[in-house]
Amino acid sequence: MLKPSVQICLVYNTATANITPALDPQFAPQEIVLVYATAQNQQAEDLENVLKTAGIKVSHWPLQDGWNIEHIRDRILELLIEREADDIALNASGGTRPMSMVAYEIFAEFSKPIFYVHPHTDDVMWMHKRGLPTINCADRIKLPAFLQAHGAPVLSQGAKRGVPKNLRTLTDELVEHAELLAKPLAALNWLAQQAEQTLQSPKLSASQENWHELQALIQRMQAEGVLDYRYQCLQFPDEEARFFVNGGWLENHTFSIAYGLRKEIPEIQDVGCSVEIGRDDTGRVVKNEMDVTFLANNHLYIIECKTKRFNAHGDNPDSPGSEILYKLDTLKGLFGGLHTKAMLVSYHPLSNWDMQRAKDLGLKVCTARMLPQLRSVMKQWIEDQED
Repeated sequence: MLKPSVQICLVYNTATANITPALDPQFAPQEIVLVYATAQNQQAEDLENVLKTAGIKVSHWPLQDGWNIEHIRDRILELLIEREADDIALNASGGTRPMSMVAYEIFAEFSKPIFYVHPHTDDVMWMHKRGLPTINCADRIKLPAFLQAHGAPVLSQGAKRGVPKNLRTLTDELVEHAELLAKPLAALNWLAQQAEQTLQSPKLSASQENWHELQALIQRMQAEGVLDYRYQCLQFPDEEARFFVNGGWLENHTFSIAYGLRKEIPEIQDVGCSVEIGRDDTGRVVKNEMDVTFLANNHLYIIECKTKRFNAHGDNPDSPGSEILYKLDTLKGLFGGLHTKAMLVSYHPLSNWDMQRAKDLGLKVCTARMLPQLRSVMKQWIEDQED
């Protein structure tokens, strides 16, 4: 099997295709040469940080302009003349269109190997010097490295361990009885939200104290130790418990499903919850949090979990539901589009407008009555990777 010592990577908008073959033990080179225009300085730096951490030497070959064909041709020729004696191959997956076309043409003239990484299957396919075997890139990269390579370093994230069995049982019950519990859960969410600073809710009203379904739900939560009901108030042992009652339970439920699927789907290589990322947007750091995210076969999956009630009958393009869908679409684009999928998991139904918007944006939706089937929905979502 050909394993070139040096890979030439074209930097523009395909970080995933540049790092997955480089991090595969059976294909990893000794050195990566990053070819990029000055406008992509930050992208090159992000890639370098990931590659150097993996023990790969990184060299730079900057261009003044990633669209000027003659300039690109001169620089690629200079590169190949300088490195002609090296065991070198071109990764033609990235770069601007002129960069990839010119680089392919010159490498072919020099009879140097050229490969392309399939955006769906992650297969290394040889475009020049055919007859070499196709290689499927190993699923080794973890979330922090993947996100860093796309210019979004992880600032913080929740626990990486699985959800305790008692809480999994509790969230299963909440999902199974979604229609019955929708109203008392909304009231409980509100009470937990009011306790954000003090870990103690306002006193329950007389109607809330006499609301059988709400009281049963409070007792169920109290039995699992996530709250205590004393002096007509809800008291929480810590912020983690308050967050759980305030709707974080759906995030826990979704995370536990993704975490558990690793046993059935070995392609799942990393799972995270409450992952906060920061990205540089014109000189300032913009923070985003992804409720649940995981990598499977080197593709990123992002899930937003919501327990708030949306207007299920309205057709407002500026509705809260639409805001969440646009956030997911933005994150999907940030992480490479083809290599990223996104889903909204909602305890309540969406409006017809929002359902159509999600379809138009290529986003998966699992809401209300569909929630008991979330596990099978997620499993099929991963298996339909090429859609």
